[in-house]
Amino acid sequence: MKNKIIDATIELTNEIGIHRITTNHIIDRLGISPGTFYYHFKNKEEIIRKIFERITSEFGELFAGDLSSYSIAKYAEIIHRIYLLYYKYRSFYYDVSMLLDRDEELEKRYRDNYRLKSEKLKSLTLLLEEKGILKKFNSPVERDCYLENLWIISDYRLSFLRAAGETDPEALIEKGVRSYFMFMKPYLTAGSSAEMQKILNI
Repeated sequence: MKNKIIDATIELTNEIGIHRITTNHIIDRLGISPGTFYYHFKNKEEIIRKIFERITSEFGELFAGDLSSYSIAKYAEIIHRIYLLYYKYRSFYYDVSMLLDRDEELEKRYRDNYRLKSEKLKSLTLLLEEKGILKKFNSPVERDCYLENLWIISDYRLSFLRAAGETDPEALIEKGVRSYFMFMKPYLTAGSSAEMQKILNI
């Protein structure tokens, strides 16, 4: 039942917004009693934390395994899978800043995950430089700025599009992949840029 509650919450938040749903919406969607719901979760915040656990787990799987095996084709595949996950959990990222502001425990978990993912992404970036996929950065400061901006256009792109009035959520995947690549393009070596463009059909 716990997983059914989480699944129903994801569906509802994607339909009507994470800030609009209540525990009653979830109870009605599943056709369960309030007692059954509160046996598993005290409130909506607890469910959102569980959703974030799923998010961190599924994103973590994208970067699992031996980093040395990464190629430009592998990275292109990951970019696409990244935005499939952002679409899957879009309601969370539409309101990520609000959610962190309202829940100190979620904020702590998000920041812990940020530090872990940042180190993983930095290791991958260094490897891509060594493999000649990315150009060598001029300094560690330049690399850190590059990595910070990758994070911004990933985790905070959906909240921007919502504020800008984007009404076609399915377009978020294609547009997200394109924006990610366009940001990366100046940092890719010429051969890698051409290959990435061909693979992604951009």
